Amino acid sequence: MARRLALRKAVPEDAPLIASWYSDPEVAKYMSHVVRCRTYTPESVEKELGESDPDYERLFTVCLAESGEPIGQAGIDDLVMEDSRAEVFFLIGEKDEWGKGYGREIVEMLAEYAFEEMGLNSLFATAAVDNPASISCLERAGFCRIGVRREFNNIGGRYVDEVFLDLTRRDYLASKGEERD
Repeated sequence: MARRLALRKAVPEDAPLIASWYSDPEVAKYMSHVVRCRTYTPESVEKELGESDPDYERLFTVCLAESGEPIGQAGIDDLVMEDSRAEVFFLIGEKDEWGKGYGREIVEMLAEYAFEEMGLNSLFATAAVDNPASISCLERAGFCRIGVRREFNNIGGRYVDEVFLDLTRRDYLASKGEERD
């Protein structure tokens, strides 16, 4: 199936759009505390993009493949090359693009990049239990639930459990019909 989305490296010109997504409580509601609990400006996001350390993270802008129009952000962070592992995250910032199944496609592209380009062995993701859409797209992309942190996030004045999920290189390759070590 042809991809509907593309990932490109996040650049300083993306900062105003990313800041607007991060500043929208509805968009950022289930993101990590780093996003939910800080104030973002185009200048602060541009500074973060400029200071991004590729040994720790890879930040992408998610674009519609046909038009190149940005609709979200995704990345691989908490990168530990000594252990060949990292965490993935994604955000569809354009609300009119919600509900179109893009989350799974983003996660699949991140996994492909992590395992095939970076040579990682394990990916990790988290999602608030109140965010079943995110959990579902991670699971449909091959991630497995491995645990729950109880009452971990304070979202809207309520303590919400956080689901842990992971995907190993072995499982990724098996899903593609390949067996490599």
